Amino acid sequence: MGRKMFFFDFDGTLFSHATKEVPEGNIRALRRLQEQGHAVMVVTGRGAESLRFIQAAIPLSFDAISVLNGQLIYEAGEIAYENQILLASMGHLIRIAKTNRFSYGGYDKNGVVVNGINDRVASVWRNFNAPLPAARDEFEQDTPLYQGHLYITQDEAALFEPYLDDYIANWSDPCLVNLIPKDAGKSQAVRWCMARYGVAREDTFAFGDAFNDKDMLLSVGHGIAMGNGDPSIKELAEFVTKSVDENGIAWALKHYHVLEDDEEMTTGGGNDVRD
Repeated sequence: MGRKMFFFDFDGTLFSHATKEVPEGNIRALRRLQEQGHAVMVVTGRGAESLRFIQAAIPLSFDAISVLNGQLIYEAGEIAYENQILLASMGHLIRIAKTNRFSYGGYDKNGVVVNGINDRVASVWRNFNAPLPAARDEFEQDTPLYQGHLYITQDEAALFEPYLDDYIANWSDPCLVNLIPKDAGKSQAVRWCMARYGVAREDTFAFGDAFNDKDMLLSVGHGIAMGNGDPSIKELAEFVTKSVDENGIAWALKHYHVLEDDEEMTTGGGNDVRD
């Protein structure tokens, strides 16, 4: 078997929100892939502040870890690729936010930043069980963003049209929309890694469960949806495996005859969706 490349979303794919950990079966499966000489990448919407958490949860040396939905790619702890938002429309979005007194921010080179802390901002990050962002008024004057944040509701988003058309909008909280350029996304990380490592599309596999995994699953040779995934992900996937808590990754790898010799593989479940 030639070298293949595997891309894994983190939350809901590798990491179980039911148990608040990465199931041992997932760690074992990833380790087996590496032992067979395959390339293994994590592609997450989380920010760079989660790198330590991911590495602690999965004690393996990944070929690459992509954060912020493909905007940053790390190899051996160092930035190997970055894509900052340089679109003029971001300035317009910030101007509208200021006019309407909405908070705005994103991820810059130092981490999460916001123009100021208010009750809405505090509530959002409390919901994430995460520290408050760094507050810096007028930060956008000298620091480009990798990902933009608008602390607005979906109803309030109407005020920002048509400038949102330039972006992939991902709502991670009822009062927070994450913005990356429309031509970016997790598929950007997939394309970069395929070119860098010289692996053909037909030898690539991606696992995901949520809206922001769609473009990644469609960019590889074999897109796999988790059993706990959103119905829209399952509709476009080549294969639907078991859930993250049911050894879904191992089951899919067995389905594709990648790890079929593992005596600890489970049986049952999984459904073909697309020929």
